[in-house]
Amino acid sequence: MSRKTARYVIVPDDNVFNDSMETTSFRLFRAMHRRLFRAAGARPADSMAQGACEGSAPATRPRLRMLETEVGRIRLLDSIGENEASLVSMTPEQARELQRAYPGLRVRRELRLYPLRYGRLNIIRKEAKPAAFRSAKELELRCVDAASGKPVAGASVVVVLDGRRGFGISDAVTDKDGRFRTPLPAGQARIDAVICQPLAGYWPGGAEDIPVKEEGVTGLELPLVPIAADFADGLDRMLAPAKKTDGRDVRVAIVDTGVDPAKGLNLERGLNTTGTEPADEWFDNGTGHGTHVAGIVARVAPGVVLHSYRVFEKGEGGASEFAIARAIRQAVEDGCDIVNLSLGQSSEPIAISREVRRARALGVVCVAAAGNDYMSPVSYPARSGVVAAVSAGGVLDAWPEGAITGRNVAGDPAPVQDRFFARFSNIGPEVDFIGPGVGIISWVDKTSKGVMDGTSMACPAVAGLMARLLSRTPEILSSERNQQRSDDIIKLANSHAVPIGFGPRYEGAGLIDQK
Repeated sequence: MSRKTARYVIVPDDNVFNDSMETTSFRLFRAMHRRLFRAAGARPADSMAQGACEGSAPATRPRLRMLETEVGRIRLLDSIGENEASLVSMTPEQARELQRAYPGLRVRRELRLYPLRYGRLNIIRKEAKPAAFRSAKELELRCVDAASGKPVAGASVVVVLDGRRGFGISDAVTDKDGRFRTPLPAGQARIDAVICQPLAGYWPGGAEDIPVKEEGVTGLELPLVPIAADFADGLDRMLAPAKKTDGRDVRVAIVDTGVDPAKGLNLERGLNTTGTEPADEWFDNGTGHGTHVAGIVARVAPGVVLHSYRVFEKGEGGASEFAIARAIRQAVEDGCDIVNLSLGQSSEPIAISREVRRARALGVVCVAAAGNDYMSPVSYPARSGVVAAVSAGGVLDAWPEGAITGRNVAGDPAPVQDRFFARFSNIGPEVDFIGPGVGIISWVDKTSKGVMDGTSMACPAVAGLMARLLSRTPEILSSERNQQRSDDIIKLANSHAVPIGFGPRYEGAGLIDQK
């Protein structure tokens, strides 16, 4: 038997037909929760709430506890609440035996979810190892400011050696002189694409179908177009202009990498739910993703109140399922009306599935990005039936000349007038709405703006549109927080959705039109 342990999520099955019956599975689950929090002297929601307001002390965590079960001792790590999802550490053998011994529980390996910004992780599926290339061929790239010719340092670089296989180099950045140099395979005659994208200040630049010299260095200079302050991007051109009052009194939770306090973002409170960082460390973790998402919501609904729930640790590309589930729980407890989830995973994270169902039952709508896997099935949690799943589209030529953004236009389905479907967006019967997700400008920190693509960007646009509608419909906004309220919010959004013409699998009910 393996002694190596892993983190598992345990969730009780909903006993909707016979709530008075207490099964052995339920008794074990309740014992786990009591053992975990007996010494802590507080429920989990209480301990997390200590860090919810700015300036408060970091949240406390209950001490680790061991529990004797039919499969041996397992370590209890955390719990969202009594009779709710718990996190444990045990061996795979123990997990299998626990599921067999207690069939009333769902036992699954904890998953990690990722931001759904379209980028290098979607383009490169097989990372090349340049050090292993035995060749005299090299690529020397230089990224420069298109206006001044000055070098652009620290820009992300993607070299697509074989687009069909998704083979290439993605873990690269330009140096202080704006350069990146790499060996190439001896048989490389052409490079499918080279993309250079700084986090802030510029549109992504690139070149496609680049011939490689038979020997020596293939040089390539990419001019990057600066972001103009008055440029009308895909969001401006796809949505009706916002009023200053749009979103007033509506609270939107941003469950993401954290949010920096940029201009125009009405940040009321925040919380870090990673469990490894202080609870009051809820600003952006440095990737800019959460701040970009929050900025989109604020552009669409300027009067909205934002809550930041940081679930991604600093330096980590993925977030734990449990941290996200806890953030959704806290957002509901904090009175949020809409929860934005610009993150995903192909498999079902059971703790998150439970929390989005609970949110919906308590009058809160979760909006999630469909995923960026080139029209693959919709990712979780967007795939959950109670979540509003959002695909991505755009407006033709809503980017400056010299940007490589146009490579995201799908050929099938074909554009409808000036509207196009994003070729990276996932599709399926679960899609509810479409939003602008190509060439979107927003904040990436408290002083700088950047351009991002992805269903990550379309999702907050739809969340913002829902906030617009909700703020203009006070009878729903102020209604009792129950299933009827969340159903009414979804019905409201559907009543204002207008199909573009791509078909339901691509756009659901269409684009929410609020003029």
